[in-house]
Amino acid sequence: MKERARFPLLAKVLGWLLLHLVILALAFAAFVGWQLRLGLDSLLSGAAGERLRAFGEAARGEIVMQPRSKWDASLKPLAEQKKVAAAIFDYKDPQSFPIRMPANIQQRALASQPPPPPGPPVRRGPPPGRMGGGPDDPGFPDEQGIAGEGFPEDRPPPGTGRPARAGGGPPMPQNLPVSRPVFLLRGEGGDGYWAGIQIMLPGPFGQPFRQHLLLVRADNLDGSGMFFDFKPWLWGGLAVLALSLAFWTPFVWGITRYLQRLTIATDRIAAGDFKISLPLRGNDELGNLGKAIETMAVRLDHLVSGQKRFLGDAAHELCAPLARVRTGLGILEMKLGESERSNLVSIESDTQELATLVEEILAFSRAGSRTPRRQLVRIEPLVREVASREAGDLNLEIHVPEDLVAVADSSLFSRALGNLVRNAGIHAGPTAKVAIAAVESGDFVSVTVTDDGPGVPADELPRLFEPFYRPDRSRSRDTGGSGLGLAIVRTAIEACGGETFASLPPNGGFSVTIRLRKHMPEGD
Repeated sequence: MKERARFPLLAKVLGWLLLHLVILALAFAAFVGWQLRLGLDSLLSGAAGERLRAFGEAARGEIVMQPRSKWDASLKPLAEQKKVAAAIFDYKDPQSFPIRMPANIQQRALASQPPPPPGPPVRRGPPPGRMGGGPDDPGFPDEQGIAGEGFPEDRPPPGTGRPARAGGGPPMPQNLPVSRPVFLLRGEGGDGYWAGIQIMLPGPFGQPFRQHLLLVRADNLDGSGMFFDFKPWLWGGLAVLALSLAFWTPFVWGITRYLQRLTIATDRIAAGDFKISLPLRGNDELGNLGKAIETMAVRLDHLVSGQKRFLGDAAHELCAPLARVRTGLGILEMKLGESERSNLVSIESDTQELATLVEEILAFSRAGSRTPRRQLVRIEPLVREVASREAGDLNLEIHVPEDLVAVADSSLFSRALGNLVRNAGIHAGPTAKVAIAAVESGDFVSVTVTDDGPGVPADELPRLFEPFYRPDRSRSRDTGGSGLGLAIVRTAIEACGGETFASLPPNGGFSVTIRLRKHMPEGD
C-alpha cells in the first residue's frame, strides 16, 4: 500500500494561516473591485486627488506662459515623464482633441463645462487705453465675443504690474486658483483610464480667470502611481503577513516542539524505557497530557518491574523444590529395576523441561534487573566465541571486520547473540545455513543474524520480542520453545543501550538485527 505523505503540524498551521491571508486578500480585492465599479471618482478624495491636483498645477505652469497653439507640445514632456498622455480639452471643438477619446469620456468632459459667467455684454472694440483696434489686434474679441486664450507674445499678463521679461515670455501670474480634479473614469471597452483636471488660466487683457479641462489618459488603473498607487496596499499586505507570522509562529512552534517531545516520550515508553521526564507546560490540555504520560510511564515502570521481579522470585523459589524432585527421581531410578526405569523417562523429561523453563525465566529476569557494565567491546572475537559454543552442526558464516568495536556489556551481548544462534538452530533446523554479519553505519554498529528457515508471518514481527509469545500458538515447546528467547535478547541489548529489530529477508528466512552505539555516551 502506498504510504501517505506526512506534513508537520507547523507546516499545516502555517499553510492554513497563509490560506486565510490569501482569502482575506481576495475578499479585499473583490471589495475594491466592487467599489471601483461603483465609480472611480471616490479615489479623488484621497491621495489620488492630491497627485492629480499636483499634476494639474505642473501642467498649468508649463502652458500659462504659452499661446494656445503651443499647449499640447508644452504638455508632452511632462506627460511622458509620468508615462501618461495629456492634452487640454476644447469645449468648442471636441473633435480636435489630439488623443482618441471614448464616447463616455467625451460626454463626461462636456458635462464638466462651466456655465457662462453673468455680466454685461462683451465690449466690441479696443481695450481701454488703446486706440483703434480691429481683427488683427491680439486683444480683439473673436466672433463669439470671447478673447483668444493664452497670452500674446507682446502684451504683459493682467494683474502683474510688470513688463514682460527680456528675452523670454511674460512673468508668471500671481494668485491663480488651485487646480481641481473633477472626474476619474474608465473608457468604454476598456480604453484606458481617464482623469479630468480643472485648471484655471487668466483671461487676456484683464478678463476673469477662465476654466480649462486637462484630460490625462493612462493604460492601467495605477496611472504610473498617479491614479491609484498599489505600493501602499502591497506593503500593507506584506506587513500584515509579517505581523501574523511573527505572532503565530512562536505559538505554533511551541506547540509542535512539545508534541515532538510527547512523541519521543511515547516511543521510548513503547520501547520499554519508562524513565522519561517532560518539561512543565502550564495548565492547558497539552500540559495535562504531558503529566498523564509521565504518570502512565511511572505506573508502567512499576508494573513491568513488578512482573519481572515476580518472575525472578517465582523462578528462584522453584529452583529448590525442582532440585529436590530431580534428586528424588534419581534415587528412585537407582532403586527400581531395569524393567521399571522406563516408566520414569517421561517424568524425567518433564522435569528437565521445567528446569530449562525456570533457567530461562531467571535469565530473563536477571537480564533486565542487573546493572550493565558498558564498555567498548570488540565484536569479532566475541562472535567467534559464541559461534564455537552454540553453532553445533549449523552451517555458520561470519562476516565481521576484525577492528569493529561497539559499546556493550560483553556478558549480556554474548547471551543475546547465543540465544539468536540457538533460536536459528531450533526453528531453521540443525543443519540450517546461518550468517552473522556486522557493519558500521554512522554512530552505530549493526550485527545481524540471518537463517534460511521458514521465517514467520509478517504481521507477527512486532510481537516476537514479547515474553512467552510464539508465532504459531499450536506448536508445543518441543518445536516452539518457551517464548522467552527473543525476549531475553531484547532485554539484554536494551540493557547495553542498543535496539533489536526482526525482519524477513527478500530471499526468505528470518533475520534479527542488533544495533549498538559505536562510542561511549557522554556521562557514562
